Amino acid sequence: MSANPAITTARPSLPSAIHADDVDILAGRPLRPGSEHSMLSRFGEDVWDLSPAMFRANARPAAFRVDFGAIADPALRRLAKEYMLARLQAPLRSYRGPCGPSTAKGTLLFLRHFGEFLHDRIGSVELARVDQQVLDAYLAHLGGDGARSSQQIRLYVDVPIDLHHFGPWVTGGGIPFLPWGGRTASNVSGRSRTSSENTTPRIPEPVIGALLHWSMRYVDVFAPDILAAREELDRLEARAAQIIAEDARRTRHERFRYRLRTWLEARRAEGRGVPIWERRPNTTRGVPDVKEGNAYNFRLMCLQIGCPQTGNLSSSTATVRMLDQMAGEMGTEVGGMDTPITLDPDTGLPWRERFDTDSLPHEEQMLQAACYIVCAYLTGMRDSELQDMEPGCVSVERSADNLIERYRVRSYVYKHREAAGVSADWITIAPVARAVEAMEALSRRARGDRDLRSLWVSLKPWDWTADYLAAQASPIIKMFRDGLDAKVVNPPAIPHVDGRAWHFSTRQFRRTIAWYIANRPFGVIAGKIQYKHASVAMFEGYAGAPHGDFRRAVEQERALGQLDDVVAYYEAYLQGDEPGGPASSRLKQEFDHVRDTLGDLPGRILDQKRLRTMLAHLGKTLHVGFLNDCFFDPASALCLRSDDRPAAPVISRCSPDRCPNSCLTSRHVAPWRASIEDGERLLQGNTLSAVQKVAIAQDNDRKRRLIAHLEDPKV
Repeated sequence: MSANPAITTARPSLPSAIHADDVDILAGRPLRPGSEHSMLSRFGEDVWDLSPAMFRANARPAAFRVDFGAIADPALRRLAKEYMLARLQAPLRSYRGPCGPSTAKGTLLFLRHFGEFLHDRIGSVELARVDQQVLDAYLAHLGGDGARSSQQIRLYVDVPIDLHHFGPWVTGGGIPFLPWGGRTASNVSGRSRTSSENTTPRIPEPVIGALLHWSMRYVDVFAPDILAAREELDRLEARAAQIIAEDARRTRHERFRYRLRTWLEARRAEGRGVPIWERRPNTTRGVPDVKEGNAYNFRLMCLQIGCPQTGNLSSSTATVRMLDQMAGEMGTEVGGMDTPITLDPDTGLPWRERFDTDSLPHEEQMLQAACYIVCAYLTGMRDSELQDMEPGCVSVERSADNLIERYRVRSYVYKHREAAGVSADWITIAPVARAVEAMEALSRRARGDRDLRSLWVSLKPWDWTADYLAAQASPIIKMFRDGLDAKVVNPPAIPHVDGRAWHFSTRQFRRTIAWYIANRPFGVIAGKIQYKHASVAMFEGYAGAPHGDFRRAVEQERALGQLDDVVAYYEAYLQGDEPGGPASSRLKQEFDHVRDTLGDLPGRILDQKRLRTMLAHLGKTLHVGFLNDCFFDPASALCLRSDDRPAAPVISRCSPDRCPNSCLTSRHVAPWRASIEDGERLLQGNTLSAVQKVAIAQDNDRKRRLIAHLEDPKV
């Protein structure tokens, strides 16, 4: 918006005709225990602190401070306060529910944008002067540059509609007519509220597969080394502090040099070298040349011998000369800490150099990111739910024979709930339990030092660092990806998409696991975990649970995935890759009808929306399988018995070569070939009877006939 003289010079806010300045803005809302009523923000203040009404442990207070001081025009500032109070207290709950503390800052931005537009258009924020022509101009302004999506435009359009309904709670009254003739904001913006499409991108399978593989490697293989190194460093720091306290106030350099030589001689006897930095702090990665005199890890040496400052060693010419001599004799060692490094099962080599005081915090953050990824992906939890996990949140239920039956993760659900949230359990699998165990150990020191309850704390020890991970979840995932790519350069550890590194957000994990559970239940993810395994665990006990919407999310993804698969069937058919199996003839007839109707010819731009509509009826019946796909029709399904409910195919009774619902594609050929090869190996042995061999040979012939067309379309 262009600058306007009316809103560039700050003046005191105009008094409200509706609210007194001392009105409690959080009246009627549940507050965190310990919140003092006398300290709560009041209507007349230019900064409202909404954090007392926020119960999430990882909520940052700054995110819940609503600042009206940046609005220079007094009338607009008053309107903003009245509108925000109406949104917080929701006097017309039948029209709109209350605005949450976490969305209040964004809501103020939408109101301010509309107010500044009114200043430019009519010279004030007097709502009685607004007419439909002004609102139409505002709508055109919102979509003018094409940068805003229909969803974003809807949020802006909500404001003038609200200002009509909230008229009694605004000084001078609201917009006097029903904007856009009573049409909803979604309708006005062109966005349908009923759309089932989820705009959050799914993480491609090669990307999530590699990411989860490395995350579980950190949790299961690397974590013990990282945690042991932290214990070693804590012991070193405590011992160094004790030695320094016992030293005389003025310690001569010779005493330090004597201790240093004694320590280095002990290392020489172990066949180890003088410690140098893996990556000198604040420099590029790589080991500096010892001859430059700045590669020695004086920080670690000081901890080992009880020296208070690195300068006591590095500034001593005699000490540096001694180090140069000993480095020439005994060599150097990257890192220098004692914690042994585990062998990487993939390479048979140590997974990294030894730790130093700089690389250890980096690896701790890598481990934290790995634990987050495992928990977020294999539970289906939202970020707000995951970050409210506390120590001891995982419980294990065992069966009568003492075998592990299930893992439960306890946390809180906030979406569509009261501000205080609702306690809930998530059913999950063993890798999540191991990640939580690692995270409990990793965060123990930070939680104890700062008396924090959430597992997901900031690991940086500086006083100005936020207590909780909070909004840094996405950045540490990016840091994790970049760190892995630095270890494995060509090709990158995490595959690129269209030549670029994938951009991660926390919302992607929930949507991705829901989609793969719904549509690729036999796909194998890191550590040989099948999505089917995760699906059974994550669904068990969800019925009626306060977070049971994960079931709905999976069903929505299943519907979208089924339709995507049918479209893929159709597009492959047009390219000459025809399906096989008993259902193929019915499917080809459907595809021929669609092609003839749409005029789907080479060079013609196809209406994808219309194509999906025409194929939707097939998508509703498609069930993707490992050996075949099923276009389920209860009337002809051979897997059903008289007492079965005709809701879904019974996979254990499937007859892929005979059932009219069965369809195969080239995707199914590999497992059938593997099955045929297994049969051939059995036939070559001497343990089977003649009758068994005949049965296996006949079965293999049946399998070959089933996939013959897919292996050679001319057959």
